[in-house]
Amino acid sequence: MNFCSDILIVGGGVIGLALALELKWRGATVTVLTRDFKQAATLAAAGMLAPHAEAIPESPMRELCGRSRSLYSQWCTKLEQLTGVATGYLPCGILAPVYEDVSASHPEAGNWLDKQAIHLYQPGLGADVIGGWWYPEDGQVDNRALAQALRLAAQELGIDLREGVTVEAIEQQNRRVCSVRTSVGEFQADHYVLATGAWSNQLLPVPVYPKKGQMLSVQMPTHPHQPLPLQRVLYGPDTYLVPRRDGRLLIGATSEDVGWQSDNTPAGIHTLLSRAIRLYPPLQNWSIRECWWGFRPATPDESPILGVSPCENLTLATGHYRNGILLAPITAQLLADLMETQTADPLLEHFRYDRFYHQSSSNLMISSPITSVSPQTTSVTEPATSDSLIIAGRTFHARLMTGTGKYSTIEQMQQGIAASGSQIVTVAVRRVQTKSPGHEGLAEALDWTKIWMLPNTAGCKTAEEAVRVARLGREMAKLLGQEDNNFVKLEVIPDAKYLLPDPIGTLEAAEKLVKEGFAVLPYINADPMLAKRLEEVGCVTVMPLGSPIGSGQGIKTAANIQIIIEEAGIPVVVDAGIGSPSEAAQAMEMGADAILVNSAIALAKNPVAMGKAMGMATEAGRLAFLAGRIPIKSYASASSPLTGTIS
Repeated sequence: MNFCSDILIVGGGVIGLALALELKWRGATVTVLTRDFKQAATLAAAGMLAPHAEAIPESPMRELCGRSRSLYSQWCTKLEQLTGVATGYLPCGILAPVYEDVSASHPEAGNWLDKQAIHLYQPGLGADVIGGWWYPEDGQVDNRALAQALRLAAQELGIDLREGVTVEAIEQQNRRVCSVRTSVGEFQADHYVLATGAWSNQLLPVPVYPKKGQMLSVQMPTHPHQPLPLQRVLYGPDTYLVPRRDGRLLIGATSEDVGWQSDNTPAGIHTLLSRAIRLYPPLQNWSIRECWWGFRPATPDESPILGVSPCENLTLATGHYRNGILLAPITAQLLADLMETQTADPLLEHFRYDRFYHQSSSNLMISSPITSVSPQTTSVTEPATSDSLIIAGRTFHARLMTGTGKYSTIEQMQQGIAASGSQIVTVAVRRVQTKSPGHEGLAEALDWTKIWMLPNTAGCKTAEEAVRVARLGREMAKLLGQEDNNFVKLEVIPDAKYLLPDPIGTLEAAEKLVKEGFAVLPYINADPMLAKRLEEVGCVTVMPLGSPIGSGQGIKTAANIQIIIEEAGIPVVVDAGIGSPSEAAQAMEMGADAILVNSAIALAKNPVAMGKAMGMATEAGRLAFLAGRIPIKSYASASSPLTGTIS
């Protein structure tokens, strides 16, 4: 099956549906794919429209929230007129009680109420409440009613809604999405949108992860001709109470980093109730109506990812975290403008997907005697332009390759690699696929538009395993936008103690992978005969070890590596065992074309400084090799002339 439309939106939550409607109103044909409308975070929210009550600081995020809230009244009216479904939009204002005196903070949009005033304004508040802020411009919407209205509006307008469809892969070629593969067939469109919330990371390497939130509701007592006990939102410390017109009182919410662990828990519900009762004690005697939970799509800076992606016909609309309901109108408007006119509102620049790849080192440096280390740069222009490293027809100016393992944090890895100046970074495919400790979020942590990925088959004990993992690595590179990346660092290591590569298995796997079109970079013992044989079968480099991997013993196989260098017609990369910059320089002075260093950088006291040092040593060693060292003599040779001396 092959389905076509102008726009294909993956994700049927409030963001996906809001954007679908906006695009349809502008004349596009739109298809929306979703596995289950009920799984969307939309239904698990409270529906607060509270940029001021949530104390979002002055920032692009606050501007985005403010602009969206200003659209809400007209947007909901339009939906209600189209569908006849009330959205529950209520610009009721929000009261933010506090337990400590913060009246001096003066939020520009709030009015301070002292203890007497706030207890008069809202009877029943807990005795610990000593005052609070009144935010008259904030409000709420019934998120479930809104979701119903959005879905019905989409049906009324003829948007093709496909529920029960599991998206399995986003297929790319030459930095364009060419189709979306699903459980019911292949879908194609002129343009694609990723709006799958917390699940976005399962389709593309974007830094979005689930943050679980538990909620519950109680039933407020109702009496004829009397108002409900609570009629306005209470946004207290660590909890909020959201009254609905039908008498439900929503209590939220926990914020839990527990991965995809589902369901309500006794601890979560207990936490919610104890906080809510402290804020508003009367509710402790009301009936519990419902408990539920959901996954918020969180990002490292708690702001959404909006706009362009590495693919020119794919737009990102994800990572809204706590503010998906609030930001739906502005997200739809700005992204529809972008897709229609190819012109981005300046505000979108602050929410680009690649902002996480360019964090300043001052925010990420660890404590160290070295207080500032800038990224490694090439200071000698001529070698950097005329003496390039060429592997499988691809040109690289840096001759230091680095790895991603053993760093204590993702941030140290990012900065260590940046400081080294490395252009080729090797990634263990199996550890990324299984999200091994230290490898969670690894695919999203580096800017793969600037770094060439070298997938490796670490952990494979047989040739068959290595071939299978190499194929997975090629697909992983495609997902990251490197459609033409066929590189693989081949490792076949059955030896668990010394981690020495299997020469027979390596040769067997190399032959198979070369036939499948891979550019194979095999990791080997410093065996000149094996190196020659691997070159003959079509490998694009050989990577002899200097000493056992991770040992830091330095170049213990120098004589054999020298023979490999002299005999090789392909680049020779010294891999494993290098522990210091002097040893990196030594390998390059011997005539190696490049080196690969991981442990020596990652396990250094200051990985960032060591990354820079390794980059400088690699460059210095290469220049020394090209310059040609003086012969070693067994006798002295004066450096000053003997003629013309004063007698």
